[in-house]
Amino acid sequence: MKPTPDDLEQRLDAFLNTMVEEKQLPGAVYAIIGKDGVIAENAVGLAHLEKRLPMTLNTVFDLASLTKICVTLPSLLLLVQKGDIDFDDPIKRFFPNAGSEVTIRHLLTHTTGFTPTVPFYQYGWSNEEILQCILSDPAAPDQKVVYSDLNFILLGFLIERITGESLDAFAVQHIFKPLGMHSTSFNPTVDLKHVAPTEWLSEKQDYQWGEVHDENALHMKGVSGHAGLFSSLADLKRFAHMLLHQGQAQHSQFLSPALLKTSQRNYTKHLNLNRGLGWQLVDDCQSPAGYLFSEGSYGHTGFTGTSLWIDPQRELALILLSNRVHIGREINMNRIRRVFHNIALSVL
Repeated sequence: MKPTPDDLEQRLDAFLNTMVEEKQLPGAVYAIIGKDGVIAENAVGLAHLEKRLPMTLNTVFDLASLTKICVTLPSLLLLVQKGDIDFDDPIKRFFPNAGSEVTIRHLLTHTTGFTPTVPFYQYGWSNEEILQCILSDPAAPDQKVVYSDLNFILLGFLIERITGESLDAFAVQHIFKPLGMHSTSFNPTVDLKHVAPTEWLSEKQDYQWGEVHDENALHMKGVSGHAGLFSSLADLKRFAHMLLHQGQAQHSQFLSPALLKTSQRNYTKHLNLNRGLGWQLVDDCQSPAGYLFSEGSYGHTGFTGTSLWIDPQRELALILLSNRVHIGREINMNRIRRVFHNIALSVL
């Protein structure tokens, strides 16, 4: 007998409820989407453990590094489409005092050789000082994939330099409105009871709630190319729908299908990890994608407990949103993602 959407929901709910019972997650929401719409979705557990606030399909999450592929990447694709930039443009073209031959492609594929992170927030630096620090970081392009937030912080500054707009204002006008992502923003203003809190802060004796979890993004007033975005399952479904429909959204062409496909190519097959432009690609056994995604699948994760993965061969999108740092950073979120993906794809 062919599995039904109810079978899929039951299997996924059982697994996620087990994770809640084992205190691996406070709660989670998810959606499995096909080209024709939602196949399965649900919310389990709690958003706030102490206040006993339930997870709902409308809960707003700190997306963490999904900011990279929901804001920074589409912004750059729009600028390429418009003719303002080329992926192989050197950063020196826009920031003449850059100290290396790093290109936009290097930044997008994490092949700059930049330091993985720098605690700018501890130094109290301004955005301009942060920019100059990154531009002076020693780089060794095309040697190895080293995931670095500095790459996307710099890309955020680049978007602002080219457009003359703040990153958040550009995203609202050119991404969120065209895609109908009405509950997506930096620095959300919605009632906190609709937002999933993140980590306990001993200095505040309270949870981080409604503010970005990432320390550098918080220091940068909540807006950065690497983190800071908040969104809901409904809005990420709209974003995934655009990807599954080759750039179409709300009866118009948001992005060129060819340009989207270009972003999903493997640019680092000669190196240690598979990376597209912004996207993580299906990789070895440690990939958060699990073991059943088709070749050519792509996605991304967020430190707070979020992920979005696309299987273009099966025409499926898998979204899993949680606030696992509400319990602790030590939780093995990639194991949870792998099992979630394996269950969904095995049933389908």
